[in-house]
Amino acid sequence: MNIFRSMYSKIFGRNPTPAAEPVNLVRFVSLNQDVNLAQAGGAESYQNLFTRVCIDCLAENAAKLKPKVQRIIDGGIKDGDSRLQALLEISPNEYMNSFEFVYKVVTLWAKDNNAFIYIAKDLRGNPIGLYPIAYAQAEFLESNKMLFVRFTFGNGFRMTVPYEELCHLRRFFGPSDLFGEDNERTLKPQIGLLNIVNKGFAAAVNNNNRLKGIIKSNVNLHNDDLKKQQEAFVKDYMNLSNNGGIAALDTRTEYIELKNQPTVADDKQMEVVRKDIMAYFHVSEDILMARYNEEQWGAFYESVIEPIAIRLGLELTRKIFTQREIAVGNRIHFEANRLQYASTSSKITLTKELMPFGMLSVNEAREIFNLAPVEGGEKRLVSLNYIDAELANQYQAGKIGAEQVEGGEKE
Repeated sequence: MNIFRSMYSKIFGRNPTPAAEPVNLVRFVSLNQDVNLAQAGGAESYQNLFTRVCIDCLAENAAKLKPKVQRIIDGGIKDGDSRLQALLEISPNEYMNSFEFVYKVVTLWAKDNNAFIYIAKDLRGNPIGLYPIAYAQAEFLESNKMLFVRFTFGNGFRMTVPYEELCHLRRFFGPSDLFGEDNERTLKPQIGLLNIVNKGFAAAVNNNNRLKGIIKSNVNLHNDDLKKQQEAFVKDYMNLSNNGGIAALDTRTEYIELKNQPTVADDKQMEVVRKDIMAYFHVSEDILMARYNEEQWGAFYESVIEPIAIRLGLELTRKIFTQREIAVGNRIHFEANRLQYASTSSKITLTKELMPFGMLSVNEAREIFNLAPVEGGEKRLVSLNYIDAELANQYQAGKIGAEQVEGGEKE
């Protein structure tokens, strides 16, 4: 109990006691007056092997995204808060690293279609920790015109947190005004079919290792003797230790086998169910089995990973920064080096085409080929075969000489 309480206190700054809740809390009424209560669904679906593989695929690939804290000034991009960058890039909290943080957020998002991240701040309002919240139940409440979320956890403890201190990522954000709709209703038929098939397959394997039939005695026996004979037969032959599936009988007894072939779904039927689940999570078999090419990866990135990066970056930006900080250009976004998944020939072609224009630094080009950065590699190389268009116009008009074109216009 003390461990739980200390973790609550570490994350939220207080223990989950009724006295710690805001006063005058009432149920928040949304536009459609729907029940602003979400259960952590996905219990049944996440226990299914195939569904878990699909969710893991999303989370593993999304966790490769790299967070960037930047500031946009006069159309240019500069590095943002270095402390926030280190927090996002290395260790968002004391319990997980950056990869695990994104993995857990996306797992909760895909499993429940709602993911909450609590932003812990110091007395000056600077973020000092980001914590994904694995709740059992979440409920929207209000007090003094402020919006709150009350979390109920698996151990029964409750914690009420201001909504402005939470990042909230939603999937299938349609019917409800506040929550993403859970997966249970939509996925339940497909998951049910997979579970039935798996149980049927297990039963078929089990039945194939057992004898099934009728024992016919060629001599007259009393009922008690017949029962003893049956029990002895079952004990000796119809058990898991009878791996061969063979029984030895004398001429007084005859065994008549009963053919009972259980029906299991064929591969085509199973493929239809699996494709429905893969489509639900927007993954393909090639992506799941990690045998994709650069075109398939590009499509997966643009349709699945990039939307995750956009919603995660936008939500962190609007909840971490103040309105004034956002107004002066502070942003958080997540990016991925998509060229790492291209073929070697494509990498060579692209670097040859991009580097002469200064679009890649030496280290960025090395990263494409999975090479370590080198000292001074942040410099960008530009071909001398290209000049500023304005300088070219001035040269043709005779306003500047060739030496100024080659070296740049001098002040």
